[in-house]
Amino acid sequence: MKNHLSNLFAIVTATAIFGGLIPTALAQADAGLIANFLAQAKSADDSQLGGIASELTDKIKSFGTSLGDNAAVKGKLDEILGSLTGGKDSAALTSAFDLVKEAKLTPQQTDLAKQVGNVASAFVVQKNFSTIDGAQGDVATIVSSLRAGKIAPAVPAIKNVAGNAHLTDTQKQLISSVADKYAPGLGKAKGAIDAIKKFPGFGN
Repeated sequence: MKNHLSNLFAIVTATAIFGGLIPTALAQADAGLIANFLAQAKSADDSQLGGIASELTDKIKSFGTSLGDNAAVKGKLDEILGSLTGGKDSAALTSAFDLVKEAKLTPQQTDLAKQVGNVASAFVVQKNFSTIDGAQGDVATIVSSLRAGKIAPAVPAIKNVAGNAHLTDTQKQLISSVADKYAPGLGKAKGAIDAIKKFPGFGN
């Protein structure tokens, strides 16, 4: 009798799961991380960050939903949110850009992964460069272009910000990461120009 009841319970449970009565686990980002990230962004002095953060978490949720139970990529989503909340913006960009490198993504999932990377980049640029002297216009162009998924208009602005004389070492590293993604070759070109300037007769 006991075995009969156990078998019956197993059948009912399996039917419920596969029939959709009991939801299966999805590869969503951690709700706590999302809440903490949004709260921090919305409390920032820069009023733009809250809106970009909301858009980013929406993109992350959409991408997570499309992944089913892919726990490996879910971990990447958590890394992005945790890094951004912890002020580790460079690490966040690395995790965001790595999303498109995941194996076996469908074309739709790849597009969603790119959207996450674009909006994460827009958030980092707004957060770290919006108050730099002479960079406000370029920052606005980068942020609006990346949020819209339009890379071409952002490239000249990225180059301008990268060449701004007021950047700290941390800011230089961040904009280099963004440039490597959206304007590949910029860093090498700048290095070549700097090397040429060191020769006699080529500037100071």
